[in-house]
Amino acid sequence: MLPLYDLTKPIHRPYVNYGLIIINAIIFVFEVVYTNNFAPQPSGVLFAWLGLVPYLLVNTFNGAGLPTLVTPITSMFLHAGVLHLAGNMLFLFVFGGNVEDALGHNKYLGFYLIAGIAGGLTQTYLSLAAGPPDIYAPSIGASGAISGVMAAYLVIFPRTRIVSYVGYFIVPIRAFWFVGFWFLLQLFFFVGGVNTGVAYGAHIGGFVAGLIIAAAARPFVKKREESNL
Repeated sequence: MLPLYDLTKPIHRPYVNYGLIIINAIIFVFEVVYTNNFAPQPSGVLFAWLGLVPYLLVNTFNGAGLPTLVTPITSMFLHAGVLHLAGNMLFLFVFGGNVEDALGHNKYLGFYLIAGIAGGLTQTYLSLAAGPPDIYAPSIGASGAISGVMAAYLVIFPRTRIVSYVGYFIVPIRAFWFVGFWFLLQLFFFVGGVNTGVAYGAHIGGFVAGLIIAAAARPFVKKREESNL
């Protein structure tokens, strides 16, 4: 199930969301060009340096160094490959515009970063609980932040239809069902211990954080008519 676009269009141009997409793309080009000689997969050295490594984060004041404190943010702008980047940016493009329109530009940026940090710290906690080798594996990607954006979309625009590619068909699905199914899928993979290399803990942590913040902010968000087409 792949989202293509939604049927409720933002009133104002979501330039923060566009900016995030562009920044992620530029950083990925840097990863490929400057760290691995144009190879399709970026360098693991960069991930170890700027990715969120649980062992290093918890040892920030015990020899790991203060720069590790910024890795919950820097890790959000790194991606492991073209498909990783493309998938994340597609979801951000579909869900981010209306959430930015509802929250406002500055608040949306803060919300995005908080959700991403919450997702990263959730994954860190789970990795520490699991022990080696998970505690040494860097977490990267914007999916924790994007999960929070999807949660906010669910709270603010539950009835909006998301035009999605499902199997061989393109069908409109209400956000409530699309996002709800997506989240249940993350829970299923996480609880089932399915090892696909995806940080499901970050998805869940970012989503829960986004859900809480969006629910608290909902009374202060301007209500907009959702498309019922």
